[in-house]
Amino acid sequence: MAEFFTADWHLGEDRFKLMGRPFTTAQEMIDHLVAKHNAVVKPDDIVHMVGDAVYQKAPQFLPEIARFNGKKILYRGNHDKVFTDEQLKPYFDEIVAEGDGRVLEIGGVKCWVTHYPTEGKWDMFNIVGHIHAAWKFQLNMLNVGVDVHHFCPVNAEDIPGHLTAITQFYDRDVWVAYEDMNERYRDERGSKGRYFQRP
Repeated sequence: MAEFFTADWHLGEDRFKLMGRPFTTAQEMIDHLVAKHNAVVKPDDIVHMVGDAVYQKAPQFLPEIARFNGKKILYRGNHDKVFTDEQLKPYFDEIVAEGDGRVLEIGGVKCWVTHYPTEGKWDMFNIVGHIHAAWKFQLNMLNVGVDVHHFCPVNAEDIPGHLTAITQFYDRDVWVAYEDMNERYRDERGSKGRYFQRP
């Protein structure tokens, strides 16, 4: 039995230009995602769906989740919050509350899995979604969204390798966001996180 991580399917989504996805219809995208997923995930494998399974304005696409192999755990994201647990339970073995996460030991690496990068933990390696193709790596994070993994899930066996790349191989050009030329704009550009608000 293998274990996989994925995020941001956005089933039913049709804003392809905004998302930078090479599809023309929602069904074409779903069929492609299912084919890529099922090529590596077997029915008994565990799949951590790290949020935004279905586009929030397309509830009619919820049944498409059943086409994806694996025993699925949903970490609720901003697009999942419009659906009740009762709507989601037929397709997921477990549902983690929005903004929450789970600690997992993956290949000797202590990881925190949550949809929102801003909900990460400093003392663990973070596995996140939400940001699509904006970035794949941060100094202490891996985005497992399909947009940066060729529309495929990430095998848990590869997580330690990603951390090794971050810690030992990537250079200042990868981490240029922390350079002065970008750092000075940290609070001037971009909107504040607006999807998840703690009560």
